Amino acid sequence: LTESADKIATGNAKIDATLTALNDLVNSSQGDLVPKFKAFNSAVGDLESTAKDVGAKVARMREKGNEYFKAWDEQLAQIKNEDIKQRSAERKTEVSNKFMDIKRSYTEAKMAFEPFMSELKDVQTALGTDLTTGGLAAIKGTVEKLNQDAVPLKTAVAKLAGEFKDLGVAMSSGPAPQSK
Repeated sequence: LTESADKIATGNAKIDATLTALNDLVNSSQGDLVPKFKAFNSAVGDLESTAKDVGAKVARMREKGNEYFKAWDEQLAQIKNEDIKQRSAERKTEVSNKFMDIKRSYTEAKMAFEPFMSELKDVQTALGTDLTTGGLAAIKGTVEKLNQDAVPLKTAVAKLAGEFKDLGVAMSSGPAPQSK
């Protein structure tokens, strides 16, 4: 879970890299646009790959979570001491709530990411056909919108990464991390 949180957190760096490449391309006043367009395309591909990886990690977390909670329920049924059983059930509810938080946060991040990625792809397509100063001028409004849309998207990604870390800590079999 902690490893997944770190991978998710890199998504914000990938968003920044993509926007940096796009802004660099759009704000080019001279020179060959092709290398900058290639850098933008590469950044978009990298961002898309990271998003797919995050989606796979969330799907795996959901699958493992379902198995984990099913096993927890089976173990709870075997506990005879009511106090221990109640405390274990409360703990299960606490951990289950963290899983639900991740599901909600992933949905929020995905809902912000999909239109963002779609617009990046549209920019790629438009510039793939019209990589000229006129083509760049035509997409400037979209680029401004992408820069604005990145702010809530990055917030959603950071929240998702934080919740993965929280769940990792809650489910860790090691000692709790020390406060600094």
